[in-house]
Amino acid sequence: MNLPETTPNTDTLRQMYLDLLKRSLLNLIYFDNELRLIYLQQVIKNKQPIDPGILRDIRYRTQNYADLLSLRTAGRNFSGQIPQFSHSLIGLPRMENIQHCAEIIFKEKIPGDFMETGVWQGGATIFMRALLKVYGEDIDRCVWAADSFEGLPKPQVPQDETYDLSASKFPFLAIGLEAVRDNFRTYNLLDDCVKFLKGWFEETLPNAPIKRLALLRLDGDLYKSTLDALNPLYDKVSPGGFIIIDDYYAFEPCKQAVDEFRASRNIIEPMTEIDWTGVFWRKSY
Repeated sequence: MNLPETTPNTDTLRQMYLDLLKRSLLNLIYFDNELRLIYLQQVIKNKQPIDPGILRDIRYRTQNYADLLSLRTAGRNFSGQIPQFSHSLIGLPRMENIQHCAEIIFKEKIPGDFMETGVWQGGATIFMRALLKVYGEDIDRCVWAADSFEGLPKPQVPQDETYDLSASKFPFLAIGLEAVRDNFRTYNLLDDCVKFLKGWFEETLPNAPIKRLALLRLDGDLYKSTLDALNPLYDKVSPGGFIIIDDYYAFEPCKQAVDEFRASRNIIEPMTEIDWTGVFWRKSY
């Protein structure tokens, strides 16, 4: 039997690739393996025998598998998780928000690069690079990944004093530059279109060679880190561009910094909720 020849729609193929990439970055595809290691850690700690059947059928043996998968999809933490399995912890709604903003930028031809301040394993910026590539927008745009690549700084201002997220307390947040570069390379997305800014925001961002931004995503968690990014970068966002705040509701210092900055600059554009923590707004023309 001869099957009719069909040519897949370009947009369909593009969306299938982006959907697969999002799920891969969030470790939704091989989530079982993370649960297997969690199980092994538990039995070793409790000096129990390993059950090969549980290892084989972990998703059917884990009582709350659906709940854990739902938490990971939403970008929420759960007890015993192994964060390093994911290249991003922002969850599917915030990942889809990046795509939503990018597609508007492409359609309306808003000029400027894409940037994230605070990249962890690089997942969100890897996705940004993929968006530029599949839409053919990487000729005049690039992706900026700004991070200390040594973890978060210790609290330096009163607003952050009860939020010590530094490497001494949370070593899994301290992902080195070469590890992030390797993650880009894993997805075949490491090229000259990706620019890395290594160092503390207060030192690197004021003099960063960035002309214009169409998309600015902040994931610095802390009050000082948030302002250290907004103060030098906001004016570089093109009219019609987007500002995304990852931790607005998750960390009070971040929310305070954003609210104070918007008030000081008389920013009246409404913020839109993305999910349980993220918000974004569009800079007016």
